[in-house]
Amino acid sequence: MRKALLLCICVAAAGYFGWVQFGAYQQRQQARDLADIDRERRVALLEIDGCQAKVDMLLSMTDRLLKAGGMLVPIDIGRDIELCLDRGIMSTSGRAEMERTKLIRLFSVND
Repeated sequence: MRKALLLCICVAAAGYFGWVQFGAYQQRQQARDLADIDRERRVALLEIDGCQAKVDMLLSMTDRLLKAGGMLVPIDIGRDIELCLDRGIMSTSGRAEMERTKLIRLFSVND
């Protein structure tokens, strides 16, 4: 009788643990899916102007950032510019302006 009860408790505990792990897996997968959707939405918005708005934003803050003691690019602008460079959707004029000002060095560029 004790062995049967112990077996039932072990099976129930294993089932509960499996159920919790599966729920956690589903949450991680949903978070990945939402991140992918968000990235594609951002790409679509960036493609509209060839990332020119983000380049202009970065150029407008360059003097202020350098005076503050270093060039720390705000994470949202940096993330979008890297996305533009990775996907090859940056306009020719935007890329030329970043190369002229040497801001392109702040980003990993895969040519």
